[in-house]
Amino acid sequence: MNFGKLFLLLTISSFISVKGYNQVYYYDKDVMWEFGASVGAMNCITDVGGANSDTKYYINEIRSNRFKLAGSIYASGLYQNIIGGRIEATVGTIEANDADITSTASLNLTTKKNRNLNFRSKIREITLLAEFHPLMLKTYDEGEPYFSPYVMAGVGYFSFNPQALLAGRLIDLQPLSLEGQGFAEYRDRSPYKKSQINIPLGIGVRYEVNQFVNVRLEFLHRILFTDYLDDASNKFYIKPDLFSKYLSPADAANARALLNPSLNGEIPARRGNPDNMDTYMSLSLKVGIVIGRGPRY
Repeated sequence: MNFGKLFLLLTISSFISVKGYNQVYYYDKDVMWEFGASVGAMNCITDVGGANSDTKYYINEIRSNRFKLAGSIYASGLYQNIIGGRIEATVGTIEANDADITSTASLNLTTKKNRNLNFRSKIREITLLAEFHPLMLKTYDEGEPYFSPYVMAGVGYFSFNPQALLAGRLIDLQPLSLEGQGFAEYRDRSPYKKSQINIPLGIGVRYEVNQFVNVRLEFLHRILFTDYLDDASNKFYIKPDLFSKYLSPADAANARALLNPSLNGEIPARRGNPDNMDTYMSLSLKVGIVIGRGPRY
């Protein structure tokens, strides 16, 4: 069962169980606490893969075949059912592949497909989020609505570790310095940090199932300050003979194989695009246990 069908089923059953008893809720404490967990999917937009056209508008850059499972646990407090804060820990996986590009409508798309890069990374994240429920600012004669759309913003700290598939094995990319990070010949390129700050922004809708349970559907986008989520950023390829100078023989062999896995064996016109930062996002279904909300008949 997909997430949409599950959410619809929970919604219908909730109306039956709650509305059947003609029950509404009042908030007998200024702050309600909620503790819960979520299951969902994570995806990304990076230099690798992406839109199957030269026109990009966010949605078409998110490849549906690259959604991967994600989950989280959280604790939150909501003041007078209007504004609240949350701490949340999330784990998931992101990936992208130039093989997803099938269009040959332009030289850019043909070149990108020929580049043949791929990556995968585990994501571990902890976030502090503020949420705002605008509908709850209004005074309602017959009780507040069961549904409440809201917006979120905050700050997060996440870790990633880009890997690429080589001969059936996932190889860690950051230690290979595929863009010359840390090499004397490229003094302007330092090794990137695999743990960094992000800015999460999102929207959601909450449904009050009963006195003790909330169900939420959320979409959360992360603003990042790195272009190395996929280990590709710089436009130009480095000289492969430098790997033997700085890396072990095994790492140097992997680096030479992963530097340019192009389909035609030629060096592509561009490796990455340093003008745009990478990003990742998640869609999640949450179930929370509520403390501090009482029934009124």
